[in-house]
Amino acid sequence: MSDGSGRPYRLKVRPPCFAIYQSFPEQVTGGLLADVVAILGSMNLIAGELDR
Repeated sequence: MSDGSGRPYRLKVRPPCFAIYQSFPEQVTGGLLADVVAILGSMNLIAGELDR
């Protein structure tokens, strides 16, 4: 959002882990329950970013 100057006065930053975690349902659909742990481990998520 801008007020017409060269710098924004409001900026929203979304961490990359949020977008990665959104793909989780597609990755586990049709798989086994035991695969969920391996899939989460391979996503390299940072839980602190998902708390926002």
